[in-house]
Amino acid sequence: MLNTLLLGQDISEAALFPDKVAHMPAFAYSRPWHYIDAADDPPRSCGINLTRDCGGSDGCIISALANHTARILNPSLPRWARGQSLRFVLHFVGDVHQPLHTEALARGGNEIAVRFDAAAARATANTNLHSVWDTLVAHKWRRRDEWFDKTRPVESEEEAAFLWALELLHSDPEGVDLSAECVFDGNNADADDNGNDDLIECVLQWAQEANQYVCDYVLKGGVEAVSGGDVDLGQEYYQGAKDIVDIQIRRAGRRLAKWLDALAERWAAQEGQQQLVVQD
Repeated sequence: MLNTLLLGQDISEAALFPDKVAHMPAFAYSRPWHYIDAADDPPRSCGINLTRDCGGSDGCIISALANHTARILNPSLPRWARGQSLRFVLHFVGDVHQPLHTEALARGGNEIAVRFDAAAARATANTNLHSVWDTLVAHKWRRRDEWFDKTRPVESEEEAAFLWALELLHSDPEGVDLSAECVFDGNNADADDNGNDDLIECVLQWAQEANQYVCDYVLKGGVEAVSGGDVDLGQEYYQGAKDIVDIQIRRAGRRLAKWLDALAERWAAQEGQQQLVVQD
């Protein structure tokens, strides 16, 4: 299925497609699919209400993941369209595990100015909270960025990601539930453009889990605790953030693998049926 729909493109490259096209006018409609704006009140209370937070016509990451999963399994769609939907699925499973992709406050932290490793005189010393959680914590932790450690060679992003994936595959932190608590059953995925209640409920659980981190850690002390003054998130705050990033990357990877397995099983069944029809 992957080779057929991605036309041989590497899965890591295919997953970048939604970010590459998000700011193109032709794909402007896809921008709201990268997040869900939970109108909660961190740090006092966190939580997602699907009707409240994803009830508009634009949809959100939860409805988009369900919809594009269903489109992959829709044999009436051309293969290029199904391949495009697969690229969205690859990307959105990652996004929904990033806590600030599930938060409305300050546009998911994009409007919260912060400092990160300012002492290193880095170009990104003055940044925003969303970028800290999107990239900077992971870059510092994995030390793939020459700005953080000039004594180590800088690997390509692809090589760094591959090595990280190998480490995650062969190590599990104690006491952390990494199971895919919910994974859609390929037999229950309706192949239509409206998504599926089971799929939406499944992704909602993942989003709720990520959103809870906004109260528990990301904004535990409120905006004032992460922004302004001499606060530098590249120090003590980073130490706790990297553990959350580790857990969420592990969860996203395992859940994506299960998701793709279920899709591939259903895809293979469809292809077999189509071949029988042709032979008849």
